Amino acid sequence: MKRVTLKDIANELNITVGAVSHALNGMSDISKETSEKVFAAAKRLGYIPNNSAISLRLGKTGTVAIIVPDISNPHIAYQIKLIEDRIKCEGYSVIIMNTNENSDEEYSAIISACRKQADGILICPTQRGAENILFLQKQNLPFILIGRFFKDYDFDYVCADDLKGGCIAGRYLIGQGCKNPLYIGARKYVEASVNRFSGLKKAFGESGIGLSESRFAEVDPTSENLYEVYESICRQKLSFDSIVFFSDLFAFKLMSRVKDIPFVSFDAVNAQLHIPCILPSVGMIENGWAEKAADALLKKISGSHEKTEELIDVRLFH
Repeated sequence: MKRVTLKDIANELNITVGAVSHALNGMSDISKETSEKVFAAAKRLGYIPNNSAISLRLGKTGTVAIIVPDISNPHIAYQIKLIEDRIKCEGYSVIIMNTNENSDEEYSAIISACRKQADGILICPTQRGAENILFLQKQNLPFILIGRFFKDYDFDYVCADDLKGGCIAGRYLIGQGCKNPLYIGARKYVEASVNRFSGLKKAFGESGIGLSESRFAEVDPTSENLYEVYESICRQKLSFDSIVFFSDLFAFKLMSRVKDIPFVSFDAVNAQLHIPCILPSVGMIENGWAEKAADALLKKISGSHEKTEELIDVRLFH
């Protein structure tokens, strides 16, 4: 079947090809009435824009890549949906790539996004270090870190205020009469995990209770068997009267093993999904980093050099 062209639409409406092109690209020299007729004819005839030609003319592909470590995580999945909805409103298509918290897969995803000539990238980096992000920085491609950042590097980011979140979690447990919490967190090279523990220590310190590093039980976030990890922690005979989980995902997997002591976690997945909270959890007050990150990236794609370093406010949901 012959591909429908701008000329076919022009012949259908008895107007010029230029007028059709201007209407489809939303240019202001075309009346609303003509634009509506052009879009109706394009739909009726089955016109599909030639993205290759558009890319060649505009120097853009109209594509944004979103790279995330675990699309099965409901917190990440929800934020990605919000990002996709926002970006599509601006006429961009979206490519979503999952890295499984694997540095090699993250590198491959970045290469793939570059090869597809994405106009920009939103990336929630793996928890293995900043090497791939440094590589991305050399590609002269607009990008913003979402959900996680590296304090020792000059990358743009939109993330939750994890230090404040740790303080909120600590104050909640103090209000429950707890004095000896155990923090089950991701590795200490994970910025979010370190910041949450720092906030926890700060809150208890303000109450006159010092927390040592022994309160930080490091867990590989990619571990398939958190039950064994928890049992191993218990066998160490650490004394604790409460637990702070690094994320709701950790808590969902382990809360059945936690008996008769208060606990709290992070991400507020239940609140995001508008379902009853089954555990106290610290999460972002707004829709999170989604729409702000999307808007910041779109500005960069449009040529803005404005620095983006934004921490989203958080609160306790319970």
